[in-house]
Amino acid sequence: MSTLKKIFFLSLFIFFLSLLFWGIYVLSFKKTEPTKNTILPLNNSNSNLTLPEKISPASSTQKISLVSKEPVISPTISSNGGNIRYYSTSGELKETDFSGSTSKKITDKTIFGLISGVWSPDKSKILLKTKKGASPYFLLFDTKTNQLTMLNSNINEISWQTISSKIFYKYFDSNGKKSSLNVSDANGENWKKIIDLPHEKISFAQIPRSGLVSFWNNGDANYQTNLQTASLIGEDIKTIYQSGFGADYLWDNSGNHCLVSQTDTKGGTKLQLGIINYNGEGYKILGLPTIVSKCTWSKDNATIYCALPGNIPENSILPNDYKTGKFTTVDTFWKINTDTGEKTRLVETSDISQDFDASEFFLNTDESLLFFVNKIDKKLYKIIL
Repeated sequence: MSTLKKIFFLSLFIFFLSLLFWGIYVLSFKKTEPTKNTILPLNNSNSNLTLPEKISPASSTQKISLVSKEPVISPTISSNGGNIRYYSTSGELKETDFSGSTSKKITDKTIFGLISGVWSPDKSKILLKTKKGASPYFLLFDTKTNQLTMLNSNINEISWQTISSKIFYKYFDSNGKKSSLNVSDANGENWKKIIDLPHEKISFAQIPRSGLVSFWNNGDANYQTNLQTASLIGEDIKTIYQSGFGADYLWDNSGNHCLVSQTDTKGGTKLQLGIINYNGEGYKILGLPTIVSKCTWSKDNATIYCALPGNIPENSILPNDYKTGKFTTVDTFWKINTDTGEKTRLVETSDISQDFDASEFFLNTDESLLFFVNKIDKKLYKIIL
């Protein structure tokens, strides 16, 4: 074979060898571009993707959120446990779902001058405090019969028994200038006096699962509070707890324990929250300086959910200055085990985007949601538990 042919075949061999190595290189190292239909994972921590403006993933996982678009009065869980009923400030009774996305009027009766309301245990009736002229008065509204009944104008405080057909009320005798605690049917009929009251300003509540009613002089920081009990027929009156000033009380669902908020000095400036048993004994400080109107009990009768008030002006007289509206608080939210004292924050401060002065706490049926009214804007909010 001539030298020229040898050079030709050698060059051709080198050429094909080069093509082979180039092909191997391309297959091994070239990056594959995703097709147009490829979906990239959204949970990639290094992703720089921007979601469309209409998608707001935080809204579904937000720990605390608005429920009502309007100010509310006396909200509560409906009797079927699936909705919330409330009065609007215009006096209309409405119902909404837990998200607040739907709201409808459920009666044509409008209550003018409405101040507040107290729902019966079965949520079928509500005692409405209204004002027309100088003095407030009470109405009974039955949601099942759509019937509205005016109660005696001398009734100035009222609450339900643990059954939904009976009420307790404080009656002021304008002739004798004395007040008494009474029991009657929900419409005010078949009444009976339990006891004459030693104080004009008084609060009262039936002790759950018992035949006793508890009553105490309304919390004033300048006076020591006296928690007393009496039978429903006015017998066996006794003092079970007398310590601290400006106290208020909240019984658990079993009647075995009671929350106490108080100050330890006359005209005090520091609140403390504690717990006592049904005999008024075993007082224990829970280490959360708040008032019972910012708390609610769980069904387990050991757990409480509370708002811890902040932004209280220095040297405020408590609870007087707060109750008279001299300031609003900036609250954080807590869960407390009253047996162990363990405290758990419900919402991180970084997740609270506005000021809340929380009140009127209540839970839904399975206790997965905690509702409250913000006294600043009067609207209803919820916390996911």
